[in-house]
Amino acid sequence: MFRRLLSAGLVAAFALSALPATARPDDERRGRGGEREERRDDRREDRKDDRKYWKERDKAERKYWKERDKEARKYERHRYERDDDDQGDRGHRRYRAPAWMDGYWRPGDTRRYVALVPGDPSRCYVFLDGRWVLRQIRDPRARLDLEGAFRLPVAPPPVAPPRLGVDLHVVLFN
Repeated sequence: MFRRLLSAGLVAAFALSALPATARPDDERRGRGGEREERRDDRREDRKDDRKYWKERDKAERKYWKERDKEARKYERHRYERDDDDQGDRGHRRYRAPAWMDGYWRPGDTRRYVALVPGDPSRCYVFLDGRWVLRQIRDPRARLDLEGAFRLPVAPPPVAPPRLGVDLHVVLFN
């Protein structure tokens, strides 16, 4: 008898515990699903906004580089003017470096050597304190200036330039 009473009690407890889950009104179930759908819609809109932001940013970046290239095409090359009035350097002609190179040397340097890499206007070596230092050139206008410097005569440097497998074009600016 005790066993029957115990089994009936267990069945009743199980039925009562399952009853609230199955007896929920339909509104609650819809409410939870609606929240989930709203969150999904929010995430979708966020992704859409992100795509729109990056698309606009890419467009602005392309426009910036296009305008910069236009400016570079308008830029006139540096003329590497000669200082012929000062012939004190044993008759050697003296050439002026472009103004953007002035920051490469120390203020007291009078002999400024630059080793240009043939075929690569984005790199040059500058002679500082007895050693050659690599400088990367990113500005297209400066690259035009360096391409023009290949027409200048080669000058013997005080220290041999680095060996890259090609002969570097060493130029002296005074």
